[in-house]
Amino acid sequence: MSFCVRVADGRWTVVDPGNTKERVDGVKLVTEAPEFLGLASPTRPMPRAAVVAPHSTSGRVVIVVDERGRIRFVACPEKAGDAELGGLMADLLAASGRLWRQPYEALAGPFEKQLGVTLADRVGERAGKGWSAETFKAGVKRSLQEGRFPVTVLTNDDGKPLQDMLGYLRNMNLDVSVLGYRCARGEGIEAVVPVSSTLPGTGLEPADGEAAPQTGKAEPPAAPRAVPGQVAHSEQHTPTVEFKARRTARPSGPGEPFPGDGVSPEQQKILAVLVKLDELGLFRHGFEYYVPGYEKRESAEGTIVVSVDENRWPFPRPDEVIVVVNTGMEHLAGYLRLSSEEIEDFLASLPRVQRKEHRGALLLKASTINEAEQLVNELRALKEVAGTGV
Repeated sequence: MSFCVRVADGRWTVVDPGNTKERVDGVKLVTEAPEFLGLASPTRPMPRAAVVAPHSTSGRVVIVVDERGRIRFVACPEKAGDAELGGLMADLLAASGRLWRQPYEALAGPFEKQLGVTLADRVGERAGKGWSAETFKAGVKRSLQEGRFPVTVLTNDDGKPLQDMLGYLRNMNLDVSVLGYRCARGEGIEAVVPVSSTLPGTGLEPADGEAAPQTGKAEPPAAPRAVPGQVAHSEQHTPTVEFKARRTARPSGPGEPFPGDGVSPEQQKILAVLVKLDELGLFRHGFEYYVPGYEKRESAEGTIVVSVDENRWPFPRPDEVIVVVNTGMEHLAGYLRLSSEEIEDFLASLPRVQRKEHRGALLLKASTINEAEQLVNELRALKEVAGTGV
């Protein structure tokens, strides 16, 4: 439906909403007017401040804080293709990991740097009367401590790449919503109206303290759900000498396919994604990745071992691949200059439920292409976090 608007000291103008698939720059919209995110849910606390996430490779992940101190990430894809959405997911994971259990200053610093005023001052000037800086800061600290920040995807796209991204994020038990918009333009005037997504299960969730009322007797807590990628306790044991990797004459080139011998068709599809682990900068021989300097050692274990042999520990099924990550100081911890505990805490915070092996090995399972993408993005994000010194 068309409508009329009038600018101050101007005349009334008819504006045509036009094509609902028309795009706007979501990053510019959200950072300049974070309240736009709250227009579709007027009963929720209004977003009041937003900045581009620091160290964001894509530059299209925005950190948003509402007037109660609740933190949300907003992904603003430009084209919503496979390549861009893969980068966005890695950015989301890295940004979330940087803020998890950090002090208030870790969040407030980037806001002050980008906005030129303190976070509290920016929110206070937009929130108006009755707003409390003390209550706001307490809310921010609580949100940082809880982690698992909600994610909103601002887009008009509804294609398969976007749906795959949403499924990937939900498989990680993240609160994910999609917000669309409708553009209206006419005679130099531009208006954008939020539109609820038509994708299933993408509505904005209620804010803290605003859940829908429940009646009747409370149900007992549900049993924990199996998380994609989690390896059951019965499938775990201490690595044996078989964990010792065998090196071929030369390392594989970047993106070179994994060996195909003894690999099932299902595993081949998963391995085609896991080859992106080459981007971590390790040296790959066959199915094993080594840290720099491995060639000087008389014997070396793989830092990351991609397991496809159902008759060899950790005994993957023919339709899945298990990636063994050695977190010890001679392996990933030393390479990333993090402690084993920091690596394990980060991977657990994404969230992915993991169990630590007795000798410092983590098992990451991929039984679908999406789970393989998730695994790659988690380790990419871990390397990015390590590179920023956070």
